[in-house]
Amino acid sequence: MSTPDQATILIADDSAVMRTLLSQITKRIGNYLPVTADNGRAALSVISSRQIDVILLDINMPEMSGIDVLAHMQEHHINIPVIMISGSEDIEQAVTCLKMGAYEYLVKPVDPNRLRVTLKNALSESKLRREVTILSTAIANSPLSIVITDLEGTIEYINPAFTTITGYRADEALGRNISILKSGTHDRSLYTKIWTTISKGRNWQGEIRNRKKNGELYWQYTMISPVSLKSSTISHYIAVNQDITEKKNTEKALLASQQRFRELTELLPQPLFETSIDGRITYANAAAFNTFEFTREEFEQGVSYIDLIAPEEHERIARNLKKKLGGATFTDHEYLARRKDGTTFPVLIYSAPIIQDGQTTGIRGIILDITGRKQIEETLRQNQEKYRNLFQSIPDAVIVIDGASGSLVEWNQEARSFFEASPEELAAMHFTALFPEETAARASALFSELTVGSTTTFESNIVTRYGVRIDVSISVGAFASEGAVRYIGIFRDITEQKKSEELIRENIRLKNDFISNVSHELRTPLFSILGFSSTLLEEQDSLDRETFREFLDIIHSESTRLSSLIEDVLTISRIDSGNVTYKKSSIEPASLLAEVCRNLKLRAEEKHIELRLQIAPGPVTIYADPDAFKQAIINILGNALKFTPEHGKISVSQSVSDKSVVITISDTGLGIPKKDLDHIFEKFYRVERPEHEIEGTGLGLPIVKEIIEEHDGSIAVESRENHGTTFFITLPCEREEENQPS
Repeated sequence: MSTPDQATILIADDSAVMRTLLSQITKRIGNYLPVTADNGRAALSVISSRQIDVILLDINMPEMSGIDVLAHMQEHHINIPVIMISGSEDIEQAVTCLKMGAYEYLVKPVDPNRLRVTLKNALSESKLRREVTILSTAIANSPLSIVITDLEGTIEYINPAFTTITGYRADEALGRNISILKSGTHDRSLYTKIWTTISKGRNWQGEIRNRKKNGELYWQYTMISPVSLKSSTISHYIAVNQDITEKKNTEKALLASQQRFRELTELLPQPLFETSIDGRITYANAAAFNTFEFTREEFEQGVSYIDLIAPEEHERIARNLKKKLGGATFTDHEYLARRKDGTTFPVLIYSAPIIQDGQTTGIRGIILDITGRKQIEETLRQNQEKYRNLFQSIPDAVIVIDGASGSLVEWNQEARSFFEASPEELAAMHFTALFPEETAARASALFSELTVGSTTTFESNIVTRYGVRIDVSISVGAFASEGAVRYIGIFRDITEQKKSEELIRENIRLKNDFISNVSHELRTPLFSILGFSSTLLEEQDSLDRETFREFLDIIHSESTRLSSLIEDVLTISRIDSGNVTYKKSSIEPASLLAEVCRNLKLRAEEKHIELRLQIAPGPVTIYADPDAFKQAIINILGNALKFTPEHGKISVSQSVSDKSVVITISDTGLGIPKKDLDHIFEKFYRVERPEHEIEGTGLGLPIVKEIIEEHDGSIAVESRENHGTTFFITLPCEREEENQPS
């Protein structure tokens, strides 16, 4: 293999002795790498398979002579310098070879000195030919039109792109004057300027409109350069042309579009504006002048957007403008605008950044005067207030239902008491949820049969959120509101006495949910255990050791999970029945915290979660059941690991405050929605997360609360959705009498 600065010489000779001799000579006289071929066909094969710089070619070879090889190279445009080697001094033969493209003709025996000089010159010729080939290829394949003319403008060369753009073939263009492209749309002065510039040896560049062979006009960007060959005298001109017709058409269309935009903006009744990046107004339409009572001259002298806004709004609009320039979206569009005379009026401002070359250069927007709308809103507000006062004063429970969705959209105070529900709970209800299952379908049918303006009254019963069944008389009417059908229902209690609220409470529904959840949670690991154990029994001989081990790991993991679920169920059952016995002793919570963190470290590492433990200095003891204490900590940390995404953080710390031990467990997980915070310690309660399929029964935190409170402690929680959760466990430090034997 040749090195980068080593030339490759092909020696083609049917004589092995000559090939060896020439190889030795070429190695000795220069930094050459000889390769050999024993006949003409073999030489052509070498040429086609690798780069050759110079060929030493014997004339007389069997099958295919050196002259035949020359003819083949000439026919196929193989441009490599060939030095013919012949045993004959036949002048006629030498002339024939040179005419066929041979670089030199040497007679055997070859003089090494002459060969050294000939090879050196041939290599220079090879380099020059290669450069010319590359340049010619580049010109021929350039997408730019390239033309070479003499000093009179007669065309001597065109590349294929010239034909593509103009339609003139080489046989139609060569020998003709470049003026065949003139479009007739430019003054003579332009061409005079061009010829004056290039005839003085300077380059000219600019846009020209030319005419194609078919008469079609086109635009091109042209650069014309004078060419000097062997002296400083100009011999030719070369023009490089880029077709910019599409660009010019686009610019023309853009200008027309801009003109239409300006005309339309001037016709709009709403103020339109554009500002610079510093807030100076650079454009405003006629409506802006009329609305804000500034003259065009005053705008041109310099008016800022801040001059159009009431002073008390300056800080807010500046803050929103900064958000807008930063690419943020927001819905705060209403401001108090100010006219030139200082009077104010309410407006909506909708705007967007002006982007040029990828950079924000200002703001463009529209201003809507909403004075009339505000007046209507105030009148409507007053009427609504009267209606609301009347609505709230009705002694019966009144609800308004959206006809399309069936959701409750409005209710009075009596309805909240009647249905024993908070506003949030009512807003989340479908109206059929107010009825027992056996009467819900009938109630739904009676509502849907109503047409606007019609009413009906029927008796039914409802079940409160605590499961209390109440007999009611219901009057329903249908009315139209904002193009939609709505129902108003008036509920009146007609029972002689309420059934005991203790018979059916909300826990019934929650326990039903719990049974469903536990059933699902139990089936999942049982299905996995049965499935993988069956596979092991049936296919144990065909399973490799790694798969066998993997299946055992899954069975073990699912068994552990099943055991944990059962233990939670048994624990909550013991708590409900009062059969829990705590074996309290003097313990150091710090050591138990460290033990729990060590046991959960692997689970944390599997999710790339940082689990950090921080203990305040100094020994601290509490009087507690160590197993129950660890279970409480494990339940909280288990939730933290479950609800914290990968690469999150969980921290556990212990501190002492006012004779109490405070254990803080924080995570950067999904957090708990505000509406769920008051319920998370309720038995069977689970936070609904439709977007996250996370296992659980809703028993973990109630068990934690029971354990902590049975140890005279308390537990609190703080959480922000999508930011994380922090639990605070407070337990009393051990008193001396607690550790004394009884």
